[in-house]
Amino acid sequence: MTGNMIKQLTLTCLAVSFAIALPVEVNAQSVRKRLDIIEKQLKAVQRKVFKPGSEFPRQADEQSTRQTPAVSGANVRLADIESRIAQMETQLRQLTGRIEESNYQADKLKQQMEVMARDYEFRLKELEAADSKAAQPAVSESLTTKKPTDDNTTDILPKGTAQQQYSYAQKLVTKGQYAKAEAALGEFLKRYPKAKLAGNAQYWLGQTYYVRKMYTRATRAFLEGYNSYPDSPKAPAFLLKIGMSLNAMGEKVDACDAYRELASRFPDSMENKNKRPPEEKRAGCL
Repeated sequence: MTGNMIKQLTLTCLAVSFAIALPVEVNAQSVRKRLDIIEKQLKAVQRKVFKPGSEFPRQADEQSTRQTPAVSGANVRLADIESRIAQMETQLRQLTGRIEESNYQADKLKQQMEVMARDYEFRLKELEAADSKAAQPAVSESLTTKKPTDDNTTDILPKGTAQQQYSYAQKLVTKGQYAKAEAALGEFLKRYPKAKLAGNAQYWLGQTYYVRKMYTRATRAFLEGYNSYPDSPKAPAFLLKIGMSLNAMGEKVDACDAYRELASRFPDSMENKNKRPPEEKRAGCL
């Protein structure tokens, strides 16, 4: 066994050890690339060790009555190499199993998210139905005294670009004119549902409900924002506000689910690091 071969095998073992130490959640594609590299290294070592004419005999000469110290030492090192190769192959199989487990957990998490979204939708419909029944007498009285007009619909947003109209609606929120902001943001989303600022507009629309303690509508607005604009910079804020709105309605279990989802999906976000912990404590999450 040459010194170069020992170095090559040592580097290969270190590569496998490093790969095994990585988290299970590592990107599957990059892990498979490392597997391919390690397998190639294994094959290279095996070809070099067991090629015809190798200086390491596979078995002792049956005709020999004694072995020289050099041959005996070579056999010991050969056995050590075979043992290391077997260990590396075992580690490869274990790493492959971890990749499969990671993929399974990802699919399971996706299914849980879909179930949670459907459950939220069902609960919101029930709550909205209860709210509409309670508010029906007041609405009927209002309709008898004042008829809605369409004259003001064109004046909800000023003329200008999408950016200018968004800025106008957002300023209404900062001024505390939440009813006007609600109308302006709703109109903005109708006009520009796919604009870059649509996710932000959806968030502020939810805020107009939340600050007025209209938690059912707030939850629906934030949930719609999370589902419709998952890549928006406001995505972590959507989840945080979903949890806060649900907790305000007394739905503490669902609120805690939303906070856990925030921690899982956006662990490095400000909402997760700074705002989630106190909200979880307020909701009594375990």
